[in-house]
Amino acid sequence: MTSVSIIIPTRNEGENIAPLLSRIETAMVGMHDETEIIFVDDGSIDATRAEIRNYSGLLQVRLLCRDHVFGLASAVRDGAKMAQGELLVVMDADLSHPPESIRELLAPLRAGSHDMVIGSRYIPGGGTPEWPFFRKLGSRLATLPARLFTEVHDPLAGFFAVRKEIFLSIDNPVSGFKIGLEILATAGDRLRVTEIPITFVDRKRGSSKMNGKVLIDYLRQLAALGGFPLDVGSKKELALLTGTAVAVDLLLFHFLQIRGYQLAAVHICSFLLACNLGYLLCAATTQTSLSSLRPSALLRYQCVLLLVLFLRGGMMSALSTWFTDTAWPLFLAAAFSSLFASATGFLFVSQKWRGTDRAGNWRLAALLIISYTVLLRILYLGGYELLQEEAYYWNYSQHPAMGYLDHPPMVALLIWLGTHLLGNSEAGVRFGAFFCWFLTAWFSYKLTLSVLGRKAALNALVLTAALPLFFGTALFITPDAPLLACWAGTLFFLHRALVDENPSSWAGVGIFLGLGLVSKYTIVLLGPAIILFMLIDTRSRRWFFKPQPYLAAITALLIFSPVIFWNYQHHWASFLFQSQHRIANAFRFSTPELLAAILLLLTPTGLLAIWNSSRRYGKKETEDNAFVTSRHRRHRLFACCMALLPLSVFVFFSFSREVKLNWAGPLWLAFIPLMATSLPFRYVTGTLRPWPFNQRLWSTTLLTLVLGYGCLLHYFTLGIPGIPFEIHTFLFGGDDLALQVEQTVDTIAKQQGVRPLVVGMDKYRTASGLAFYRKKNSSLAAKGALERPVGETTGRQLFGMNALMFNYWMPSAQTTSTEVLAISKSKENIADRVFAGKATHLGRIHSYTIKKHGKDAGSYCYRLMTLNTPEKIFTPSPPLTVLSSIRGNSSSKKELLMQ
Repeated sequence: MTSVSIIIPTRNEGENIAPLLSRIETAMVGMHDETEIIFVDDGSIDATRAEIRNYSGLLQVRLLCRDHVFGLASAVRDGAKMAQGELLVVMDADLSHPPESIRELLAPLRAGSHDMVIGSRYIPGGGTPEWPFFRKLGSRLATLPARLFTEVHDPLAGFFAVRKEIFLSIDNPVSGFKIGLEILATAGDRLRVTEIPITFVDRKRGSSKMNGKVLIDYLRQLAALGGFPLDVGSKKELALLTGTAVAVDLLLFHFLQIRGYQLAAVHICSFLLACNLGYLLCAATTQTSLSSLRPSALLRYQCVLLLVLFLRGGMMSALSTWFTDTAWPLFLAAAFSSLFASATGFLFVSQKWRGTDRAGNWRLAALLIISYTVLLRILYLGGYELLQEEAYYWNYSQHPAMGYLDHPPMVALLIWLGTHLLGNSEAGVRFGAFFCWFLTAWFSYKLTLSVLGRKAALNALVLTAALPLFFGTALFITPDAPLLACWAGTLFFLHRALVDENPSSWAGVGIFLGLGLVSKYTIVLLGPAIILFMLIDTRSRRWFFKPQPYLAAITALLIFSPVIFWNYQHHWASFLFQSQHRIANAFRFSTPELLAAILLLLTPTGLLAIWNSSRRYGKKETEDNAFVTSRHRRHRLFACCMALLPLSVFVFFSFSREVKLNWAGPLWLAFIPLMATSLPFRYVTGTLRPWPFNQRLWSTTLLTLVLGYGCLLHYFTLGIPGIPFEIHTFLFGGDDLALQVEQTVDTIAKQQGVRPLVVGMDKYRTASGLAFYRKKNSSLAAKGALERPVGETTGRQLFGMNALMFNYWMPSAQTTSTEVLAISKSKENIADRVFAGKATHLGRIHSYTIKKHGKDAGSYCYRLMTLNTPEKIFTPSPPLTVLSSIRGNSSSKKELLMQ
C-alpha cells in the first residue's frame, strides 16, 4: 500500500530527472513499495517528460502533463489530488533540495507528533553555503513579510512533508508561488509544524525559474493571505480614484496655502475633501447606486483616513522644519498620503477587502499597530515643545552630577547623550525615552516568550506599543522612561532566576536593579516583593541560603553608590526630599485619583484583561488547561507578588497623601504576560483560540488609542483648527518666548552696557524652559553668533524662594549680576511685595504674547529691576513706601530703562 507520495513540479528539468530519481531511490531504501513519485510537468519543451517515462527503477513514477495551466502552487495542488499516499512530500526537481533528508522529513509525521515538517535553511544545522552575502540578505528580507503568517523560520521553503488530509482541507486557497506558505497561513494554529535543517545548494543544470512574475505572484499571495486580494477588480477604476484624489488634494493644498491659511488647516482640509470625493466617485462607479453605500465600510474608510492624516501631519511638521526654502517636499508628502489613503478606500468600497479569521490576519494587525505607533513617535519626536519637566531635566544635563535633589542622575545622562547625538533640540532631549521604550518592549517580549511562547509574546509587544503607560513614557523624557526599562529588565532576570532557577541570572538582577535605582528610587519596592515571593514559593526559599541574591544586592548598591555619595555630600537632601518631605505633606485622600490613574494608564480593557487572565490562567482545569503546569502557576504567583505588593504601598500612602499619576505605572509590567493571553487570542493546549468578547473590546480599545495618540500628537505639533494651545504643562511657543526675551535682553544690554540675568519666578518651570529655548535658539543662530550660556537664566532662589535644583546651581550668594529681568506667567509672582528688600529700581510690568503657528499660545509678564548686593538680599524687607521713594529718586536715564 502506498503511504508516501512525493510531488515534484517540473518545467524544462530534463538534465536533472535521472540523478534526482537515482538519489530518491537510494534514500527510500526499504520503502519502495510504499512510495510513489508524481511529476507535474508544466509544458516542458526539453526532454523532461521523456526522461520521466524512460525511468525503469524500483519506484512507482506517475506523470501529470499540463500544457495550458501553469504555476508552481497549482501544480502541487493537482499532484496532491491524484496522490495515493497519506503523506505528501513536496520538493523541487533542480537538486537544490537533498533527497537524503526525505526520511527525516517523514519521521515526525509517521510518529504522529506533527502534521507538517519543513526542510529549513534558517535553523541551526541548515544553510545556503554557495550563496553570496547579498543573495542571503535578499532571501532573509523576502522571508520577513511571510513570517507574519507563521512562526516557522523558513516559511518560503519549497521542501516539506505534510499530511494529505491537512493539505486537502484548506478552505478557499489563495493563488501564489509558495504553496508551503499557503498551507502554513491557511491551516493556522491547528497545524502542528516543525523544521529540520537542510543544506540548500544551487542547481548545477538547467536555469532558474525565478523572475519578476514570480516576485509579483509572491506579493499578491501575501496580500491575499492578509485579506487584500489584489488580483481582482478594475485597474482603470483604481487609477481613476487615486488620480482624482491626488489631483484634488494638490490643487486644494496649493490654493489654501497661497491664501495664507495655516499648515494644519491646509493639509487637513485638502486631504479629507480629496479622499472623500474619491470615495464617492469610486462608490458611484463600482456599486449600483450611492444609496447602497455600507455604513460599516464608510466608517472603516474614515478611520483609515484619520490614521493616514496623523502620519501626514508628522511628515508635514518634519518637512516644514527641514525644508524652509521650498514647498515641494510638502507637495510630495501630500501626494503620497492621498494616494495611499484613496487606494485603501478602493479596497473597502469595492468590497475587495476580505476579513478572515486566520492567525496571520492578527499578526498583520499586530505588526501594523506596533509599526504605526513607532512611526508616530519618530515623525513627531522633535515636532512639539518640551514639557516643563523635560526642560527641567535638560537643565540637569547641563549641570552633570552624581545626584540631584528630585531624582537620581540617569535621566540627565540620557539627555546628555541624546543632545550630543541629535543636537540641542527637542528630538535630542527625548531620544533617550525612545531608546528606553525599545528596552522595555524587548524585555517584556522576552519574558512573555519564556512563559507562553511566541504568539503571546507578539501580543506583549502590542501592549507595550499601544497602552498609554508605555506610549506616554516613550514620548517624553522623564525618570520614568529609564525606570520602566530597568524594571522590565529586572523582572526578566528575576523570572529566570526564581522561576526558571537559573543562578547566573542573578547578575542581571543586580545590574538592572542598580541601574533602576540610578533612574528612580521607586524600584526599591521590588526588594520586599522579591522577599515575599521567596517566602511563599517553596522552591525559591533555597535562595535565602545561596550567595547569588546577596551578590546581586551588593552589585546594585555598588552601581547606586555614587548617588549615595552625592547625598552624603549634600546632607542626604534627595533621600529626605523623596521620603520624609513626602510624608510631611498636607493630608490628602487620593485613593480615587490613584484608581483613576491606573485606569488611564492601562485602560479599563487592560484592567479587565488582568483580572480575567489571572483567574483563568491560575485555574486548575481538565484538558483545556492541561498546559497550566507548576511553572505557569509559579509565574502567576511571581506576577502577583511583583505587582501587588508595590501597589499596596501606593494604596496605603494614598489614604493620607497625594499619589501622582505615574507612580504605580512600572509595577504593571509584571502582568504583561497575563494580559497578552487575552489579546485577542488565549493560550489553550498549545494553541491560540479566540475570546470573542475580549477580542471586540481590544479591537475597539486599540483603535481608539491609536487614533487618540495621532490626534494628540497632531495637536501638540501643528495644532487642530479651532482649538487653542492651552495645555500649560507644555512650553508651547517656547521658541517665540525665547526670541522675545532675547530681544529685550539685547535692548537692555545696548542701553546699559550689561546683559541682565533672566529669572523665572516660579519653582522651576519658567526658568527651565527659558534656559533651554534661549540656548537652543542661540545655537541655531547665524554662524559666528555667540551661544548663550545656561548661566544667563536662573530661578527665583535669588529672592530667597525655593527653586529646587536652581538653589544648588546658582546660590544667591554667588550672583554677580545686579540687573535682573524677572519673568512669570502671573503678575502676582512679580508684584512689588515679592521683591521687597531684595531689589531696587523696579520697572513697570510688561507682557509677552506668545504665538505658535500664528495662534495664541499664552502670555508671560516681565519687569526689569536692579538686585541688591548679595549680602543685603536677605535683610528684613523695607516697606513698599521706601521702595517707592528709591524709585522716585533714580536718575531719568535709569527710569527710562526700567519702563
